[in-house]
Amino acid sequence: MLPYPALPVAVPLLIAALLSGLRKWLPRWVADALAILTAAACLLFSSMLVVLSRDHNIIYWFGNWAPRGHMALGIGFEVSPVGAGLAALAALLTLLALMYSWRAIESGLNLYQPLMLIFLAAMSGFALTADLFNLFVFFELMSTAAFALCGLKVSEPAPLQGAFNFAITNTVGAFFILTGIALVYAATGALNMAQIGLQIGSRHDSLVAVACTFLISGFLIKAAIVPFHFWLPDAHSVAPTPVCVLFSGLMVELGAYAVLRISIVLFGDAVSPPLAPMRIPLLVLGSLSVIWCGLMCFAQHHLKRILAFSTISHAGAMLIGVAIGTPVAVTGWLLYLFSHAMAKGGLFFLAGILLHRLRSMSEPVLHARGRPLRFTALLWLAGGFALIGFPPFGIGDGEDLIAASIHTHGLEIWVSFLFFFTGALTAGAVFRVFLRVFLGLGEKGPSDRASQIGEVPEDKEEEQKVPARLFIPALICILLSAAPEAIAHSKDALLFVVNRFVSQTAYIHAIYGQPFALPAAHLPATAGLARDLAALAFAVLIASAAVFRKRLPRALRLATHLEGRFFHFRRIQSGHPGDYVVWAMVGFVFVGGCLYLLS
Repeated sequence: MLPYPALPVAVPLLIAALLSGLRKWLPRWVADALAILTAAACLLFSSMLVVLSRDHNIIYWFGNWAPRGHMALGIGFEVSPVGAGLAALAALLTLLALMYSWRAIESGLNLYQPLMLIFLAAMSGFALTADLFNLFVFFELMSTAAFALCGLKVSEPAPLQGAFNFAITNTVGAFFILTGIALVYAATGALNMAQIGLQIGSRHDSLVAVACTFLISGFLIKAAIVPFHFWLPDAHSVAPTPVCVLFSGLMVELGAYAVLRISIVLFGDAVSPPLAPMRIPLLVLGSLSVIWCGLMCFAQHHLKRILAFSTISHAGAMLIGVAIGTPVAVTGWLLYLFSHAMAKGGLFFLAGILLHRLRSMSEPVLHARGRPLRFTALLWLAGGFALIGFPPFGIGDGEDLIAASIHTHGLEIWVSFLFFFTGALTAGAVFRVFLRVFLGLGEKGPSDRASQIGEVPEDKEEEQKVPARLFIPALICILLSAAPEAIAHSKDALLFVVNRFVSQTAYIHAIYGQPFALPAAHLPATAGLARDLAALAFAVLIASAAVFRKRLPRALRLATHLEGRFFHFRRIQSGHPGDYVVWAMVGFVFVGGCLYLLS
């Protein structure tokens, strides 16, 4: 078998090495062109893998080190349509990010292009690997490239500070993961995830619980779930726009993917119903992320920080789908993930256009200055509709399936409320920016310390019109966020492959080359349009109330209390990495305590 599964990882690493070695002699346009062609090739390779793995998972063993009996010593890739689809999404976002930065974004002496390709290779490998230790290796490779990309503007203090906070917090996550791997190896003597799943079985002892706590907590840091999330707003507010697209579009979601993969394959019987000790902390942390960061999103006035807190709030909503873990819920999670990645990528590209044309990310400074940018304004407004999940955007389809997969009436009402809350608050912040920046309505919003972050424009020269290289990636992202709704039978096709993805038994049989048949799953009837309409109405209401707050009676100034008044929450987001590490330990203790008490 030709090494097709390895190509999405090997090709960008090889081209990154070539670009790094020749960067002093290559013109900028050559480095950009090679990086774009490489990302396009990886998109093609990953898309081929999605098609080839539809009916059965593809197992590729490096060096032909296939298992002997149940002993798997070799390193392998397990290619499912879900993993290959995430690799394709990584390649698509990287391609659009590189198109956006064509000969414009400061490249750090041509280091930007190889770092982006390394980041792409790490995300692809992370989605495809079947080895627990290599999951950590790709995690670290992804993190190392992300640290460097976040602090690419080495002449400015703010990016370096954001990269430092990012590095410290994610290094703690790496320590958690490595410790968890060591404990799993002590319990099983294996690193292949299928073999670990066989060895652990239904064990509920202390060693397994502690290993699970370390692994889940480490990947929750990568997923930026409250209270592990503090690094993300600091990094997003200072990172280059194309890098923010990758951070929010997929890197955060890959943390949730790892939590799902580990919960199913490694600890499937140990954390499955009726005990399900992992479900409770994930539901609690997901709910906390939705509420806390939804409120913080509306309270921000720096465009990138608005979008960063929106990402965390939506990541909490996606974690709820992961916590439920049924085929229907995971199908909804994947629809949500894709549509959110596209919508948030488009909004970040549009924020970059504002920085390019108007040289600021501050909502008060930008007041009424976006009036000439009519098409940018329309896309920004569409991005707000996408965050709500209003038809035809796919986030609403994902929410409907997750809610429909819950059979406990009280929990279903709570989850529906959370989806309403995150859509209304995050879209309300986007609509508020639309009213103030693009329409010039009301008065300038309140200024805060975060909105005063001085951000140097990412390109050298201001252009009188928005160039196509900036606008086209944003347009593609917003249009693709509606793709799941537009493609006929996409949900049924996705459920077919997800049914295999969430089965520990199917995964283990695939690794060992044994046939296994699963009973068919069926999509339930959904009816979430009423929730979407209510979220849209509330988002418009609070956005309008914030913009026109001085015209309202004092008793009705709800948005005045939501906008810029969360002093205690703001103080917690201190910018000090020591505080962030303490909060990560609080989250670790909570996850471990739940596993101990509920196991």
